[in-house]
Amino acid sequence: MRSRFEIRAQRDLEQEGYFVDWKLRPSMPSPHYNTDYWNLFDLLVWKPGELRFISIKGKNCPKKHKDDLKKFKVPPGVKIELWMHDKDLKDKRKIRRRIFNYDN
Repeated sequence: MRSRFEIRAQRDLEQEGYFVDWKLRPSMPSPHYNTDYWNLFDLLVWKPGELRFISIKGKNCPKKHKDDLKKFKVPPGVKIELWMHDKDLKDKRKIRRRIFNYDN
């Protein structure tokens, strides 16, 4: 099942004119099926002239995941991003999005 953060990110990106692709989450997980692209990215986002690989996390992100994102090699022009969501400190009802770019 996809997280609410993934669904919200997809909706926002599509409103900005991006084409968004995501992997289907099976109800009965198989050890032979990756639920993320290369076990790192939740969304592949494309707009003419721009390609982004986006990893979406909630409040915490393991250091190993961040290190894996830094090590992942992509061709020039492809962006790697980590989107972290948590509650806004001023208004607990709002969700805050922090975006980190990992350029090669």
